[in-house]
Amino acid sequence: MEFRTAQYERARAVFDAAGIGSADRDLAERIQAEFPRPSDDLRASVAAFRDTLRLEMRQERFRRLLRAWAGRVVAGIRSGDFVAAGAWMKAVTENPVFPSEYSHHVTEAVRELSRPALLDELVVALAKAGDPPGAAALLSGWGSPLVAYLIGCMLVEVPKVNRRHLVEYLGQAGRGDIRLLTPWLRDPRWYVVRNVATAIGRAGRDGGVPALLSVVDYDDDRVRVEVIRALATLEGPEAVPLLVGALADSSQRVRNAAVSLLRAEPSDEVVLRIAEHLTGEAVTSDDARRLTKIIAERTSDAARKALEGLAERRSGASKAVREAARAALGTPS
Repeated sequence: MEFRTAQYERARAVFDAAGIGSADRDLAERIQAEFPRPSDDLRASVAAFRDTLRLEMRQERFRRLLRAWAGRVVAGIRSGDFVAAGAWMKAVTENPVFPSEYSHHVTEAVRELSRPALLDELVVALAKAGDPPGAAALLSGWGSPLVAYLIGCMLVEVPKVNRRHLVEYLGQAGRGDIRLLTPWLRDPRWYVVRNVATAIGRAGRDGGVPALLSVVDYDDDRVRVEVIRALATLEGPEAVPLLVGALADSSQRVRNAAVSLLRAEPSDEVVLRIAEHLTGEAVTSDDARRLTKIIAERTSDAARKALEGLAERRSGASKAVREAARAALGTPS
């Protein structure tokens, strides 16, 4: 603690010696020079900065620290060092070390940092770099201003980058707090809801499941497809009953998606649920063949028993189902 206090006193001396009109970038460099940085170690620099934030009680100095911090984030973005930009972003936005009454200064600093021109630079640079995984911390730490910007990009005719990139960045932005994304599922525009549902699946946070379930019966089938895909990603085997239920959807697009997702799910429950569906629902010959094929692709005893049961069943299963099951077993009709 004595060493940290000495660091703080040296940084504070830099502040006290600096004129009110000193450039924030120069100030940031002078502050960083007061901290040991073996091999320019990023973590050491960020840790020292957080210590300074924790100890600085003067509001004007605190705001100047935030301006210097914003300069570090911008420098990382413009140099293509997204790992550094992310580390600096989270130095302020993750696990705050400053008094809660200073939070409004941070909110304002992030808002000022989130100017459209810089965010345009960011998404273009990320797309050009091939969506580097090192940018995840930067995007997840940015918060609601970035989410609002990305949603806005989806509304223009010619966005800075294509939809695939925007959805990917939106998903990464939601990893820090999925609640940044879920309110957008109530947006009146179907394409916004579709993109947000996809992003929630990409975010990988199961906290998004309840919000997705609230739109699983959305009017537009393009949204329903993305919702069941996201739920399959987030819930894994637990999504099997919902996916089997989607086999009865009025939209062929949704039924096709459900078949693909069930085929990709290795859980034994897939076999049991599909067999129940085939005996309890009216299905077309094509759907009967596709669904029995999913069962036949499995090598388990449960899969073979399910096919045998469907092939011999007289009540419940349609003729199309019996024929498809017998064909899968190699048994003559």
